Parts: sequence; structure tokens; C-alpha cells
Amino acid sequence: MKLLKLVPIILFPIIFWFTPHPAALTAQTWAIVGIYLAMLCGLVLRPYTDAVIMLIILGFASLFISPKVLFAGFGGPLVWFIISAFIICKAFVITGLGKRIAYLLLRRYGKNTLTLGYLMMFTDLILAPATGSNMSRSGGITYPIFRNIAEALNSTPTQGSRKLGAYLTMLMYVVSMGTSALFMTGMATNSITVSLANKILNINLEWMVWFKAAIVPAGLILLVAPLLIYKLYPPELKVIDNVREVAEKGLRELGPVKREEKLLIIFFVLGVLGWMTGSLTGIKYISVGLVFLSSLLLFKVLSWQDVVNEKGAWQTFVWYGAFYGIAVALAHGGFYLYLVDVIKNYVDLSHLNSYVAIAVLVLFSLAARYLFVSSSAFVVSFFPVLFTLGMTTSADPMLIALSLAFSAAYGALLTHYGNGAGVITFSSGYVPQKKFWGIGTVMVLINFLVYLFIGLPYWHFLGL
Repeated sequence: MKLLKLVPIILFPIIFWFTPHPAALTAQTWAIVGIYLAMLCGLVLRPYTDAVIMLIILGFASLFISPKVLFAGFGGPLVWFIISAFIICKAFVITGLGKRIAYLLLRRYGKNTLTLGYLMMFTDLILAPATGSNMSRSGGITYPIFRNIAEALNSTPTQGSRKLGAYLTMLMYVVSMGTSALFMTGMATNSITVSLANKILNINLEWMVWFKAAIVPAGLILLVAPLLIYKLYPPELKVIDNVREVAEKGLRELGPVKREEKLLIIFFVLGVLGWMTGSLTGIKYISVGLVFLSSLLLFKVLSWQDVVNEKGAWQTFVWYGAFYGIAVALAHGGFYLYLVDVIKNYVDLSHLNSYVAIAVLVLFSLAARYLFVSSSAFVVSFFPVLFTLGMTTSADPMLIALSLAFSAAYGALLTHYGNGAGVITFSSGYVPQKKFWGIGTVMVLINFLVYLFIGLPYWHFLGL
């Protein structure tokens, strides 16, 4: 089976190496297209883990293409920002600050199941601006706390799942994708989207622009999500009696607020302020994230061993750095402009109303989500094509970028494998796959309609 998965990965570079290149492209750019397709097949078919297959492809490709071109992505600031986002998120776990925030909210406001759902949403929302890995944030901080509450109330995956745990599990995935859409730094994938949009669509999508665009549609979805899931997948337990005791026990286990937690709060606030004021100060969001991480290391909130142990960050660094470098090489070689001319011959969206054209692009992106097991893999491999296709329409490039950027988050709800947060919540065993996919699909449809009929007019109102 593994050998069959390797066949297209081997064939694409060979085909593009030996076939004549189009007049609009150089031979090297045409050969890099074959490497790009091999990487795409590697991410979809996964004969090996993402990082391993990228290294294998790069290793053999370096025999024919300059390593300076192939490995250029590893030196990109964006790649290092993604690593910093993963590790910053780890700081909330290591220091215990993430758990403390959740327990404090529970102790004060936890009264019934619906309120508990809103508390879970609010906890994830507080952490989202500075935790670029939603898998680590939602799956490693928020969800475990609220799952513990469910189990303390005798709602386990094997007994009484519908009592409370199933509701919180389904809601967690929906909330995680909502908070990921609200902030550019709420999900590592967002920074990839921004980088590709800025390069291909020639726009300037910054942190504050993203937030202003997201606050109404994404904020509305988050506001109603606990109630919607409460109606779509109602818990059997409505009123909670001993949640205060659960919170008190958790806080006692954490002990007094530590020095590291206090410092993390300070850097968290400064980091969010840095991202919000980037358009005024001229400091890029990437720099803010790197300084955030540097401060955590400088003041020993995190150790070097903590950085080394964050394997997910380094795996992402390897596979994304490889893919990003190839995508940049294709952009510099004029491939995406060439692709526009090719697409025009087969798919003509130029006659469509700009709203309809954007809706079609988003629907294309949603249909493709079933093929991908990672939001980042989906964006880095598929968005260049969608952005290029968008250039053939009458729609404004900024509106195209925003519509697709937000769909990258909520589109993951279609499956349980579309995002790391989905894998963690689904694997808990509280919700059957059919129900998980069904409710997720309903939420995707609701998101699509909200962004189309509320988001787009709102962005026009803002003058984006």
C-alpha cells in the first residue's frame, strides 16, 4: 500500500522534468511544478509522516535543482513565526495559566450546562489571540478541563455520554474553529493564508484588518454557537450542582499564582497590543510573535528543553518550510500568472457577479476539504490555485482573501480529521462519527451563509 502511494510522488517530478516547458516559464520553474505536485500528493496520501515525506522529496530533488531554491523556505520569517506560535501555546500548558483561567471562570459563573458551554467558548476566546496552535489551545488546554468536569459529573464516553460530555465535545470543535477565524494569530494556518494572499493577490492583509473583518461574522457565530449546539445536540443534564467544587479542587491543585504565570500574562497583553497596533507602529505581526517567544525564554518562563520538546512545532517547521519554499519559487517564476491564463480557458467566472464568484470559490474550497487531513496542508497546497482563480473574476482581491481565509477555519468542521482540534475532540469517543460530521456540516452551512450575507456587506461597509 505504501509503495502505491509513492507512485505519483515519484512520477510527477519525472514527468515535469522530461516534458517540454511552456514558453511562459523556464525549465527550472516547470520542474519545480512537478516537485510541488509530488509534495501535494505526499501530504494527501501520506505514505510517511508529513515531515519525513518532505525531506525525502527535497533530498532527491536536490540532485537536479539548486538546494538554495529548494530550502529557501526554511529561512522565511513566516516559518519561524509558526514555530513561535506553537511554542507560545505550550507556555500556557506548562505554566498552568490556561487551566487557572478556566477554573476561575467556572468557579464564578458555572451554573448550568448552557452557561458551561459559554464559559468554554469564552476560555478559548481569551487564549486565542496568543495561541497560534488551536490543536494545543483547544485540545491541550480548554477541552481537557471541561472534559474533566463532564467526567466528574458521571458523563464518560462509555456511560452517560449524552448527559454532558457529548455536548461539550461537539461544541469545543465548533468554538475552536470560531476563535481560529476571529484572530489572525488564532491558528497557524492563518499566517500561511495571509502570506499567500499578499503575494498572489497583491494585497496588504494585516492583523488589525483581519480582526475588524472577523469581529462581526465570526463574533456572531461564536455568540450563538453554544446555544445552537445545545439545540442541535441537547445534553441530558441541564442544571449543574457541584461545578464550583470541581473548580475549587482544580485551583487548589494548581496552588498560588507562580512567577511564570504573571510574566506570561504581561507578555500576553503586550503581544496582543503589538498585533493590534502593527499598522500604526510598523512592527509586523511576525516580529511581535518572535519577540513574544524571545521574552519567554529570556525571563525563563520557558526553557530550551521546553522548546526542543515541542515536536509538533518542529514537524510543522520541516514540512511547511519545504512546501512554502516551493510555493515562493513558483511565484517568483511566474507560475501563478501563467496558471491564470490556463484556468481562463477552462473555468470562466468573469461573467459572474462578484458575490456569486466569491461564493463559488468558497464552495470549491469546502468541497476539497474532504481530501485533506490538515488545515495547513490544505491552505498551502490549494489556496494558491483558488487565489489565482479569483484573479480571473470581478471580485475585489481583499474580499476574496477574507472569504477564503475564514472558510479555512470553519471548513474543517466538515470532517473529524480536517484539523488537529477535531482529531483530539473526536478521538475522545463522546460523539459518533455520523453525528460529528452531520452537526459539523450544519455549522459549515450556517457559517457560509453568515459570511456571505452578513460578512460581505459588512466588509463593504468598512471599505475593505
